[in-house]
Amino acid sequence: MELDHIDNIKIVPGVSTITNFHSIPQLLEGIFMTYNNINSLQENYWELRYPDASKERIEIFKKSSFSISGELNQVDAQAVNLFHWYSINLINYARCCGLVKFLNKEGVLPEYLAGDKYLIAELKTEQKKYLDSIPELVPVRHFRNKASAHLAYTDPMRDDNPATLIESMSILPTFVNGEFRMGMMTRGRGDHKSSFSEHPWSLTKNFQSLIPRYFKNYFG
Repeated sequence: MELDHIDNIKIVPGVSTITNFHSIPQLLEGIFMTYNNINSLQENYWELRYPDASKERIEIFKKSSFSISGELNQVDAQAVNLFHWYSINLINYARCCGLVKFLNKEGVLPEYLAGDKYLIAELKTEQKKYLDSIPELVPVRHFRNKASAHLAYTDPMRDDNPATLIESMSILPTFVNGEFRMGMMTRGRGDHKSSFSEHPWSLTKNFQSLIPRYFKNYFG
């Protein structure tokens, strides 16, 4: 099973020490599901957002290149959740790639890895090095760390400023040129600026940028 076509990371029967890996195709299924669902939501955004609007009014809305709503609504909430699920699944998948790369190089079995703090430290170093080498993962990792894994306000880290904490509890997606995006608005609190605005991203664009690396057997 080929996991990363660019870094040539693959699970080779009889060679790779990992033999039970149902979670990897399950993560891929989750990534594909969020990608397909966000595309469907984007294609029908205005009709879903304003179900009682006339066709003429909908056509006017569709000409908008930028839209943001400060009001709670079901469509935006669904979009935010898709970003959450995508970021969690994608980073988990990337970490699996880092794991397989480490196992293929070291030939380590689970019984050797479990409880061995030195091997665990080596694995974490290998995974971090791998994730840091992929620029497309930067905004997704930020969103995952500050919103999806847990809302930053509920468990602040040392580098989280007040604006970041506030935005983690009040994420507002923007709808730009037919796509949902995160981090397009600059949130401030005093002299602080939320880190979300430093990492704007589109789920659709991010997925498509990773097709050559991860998904070309499925969407190539």
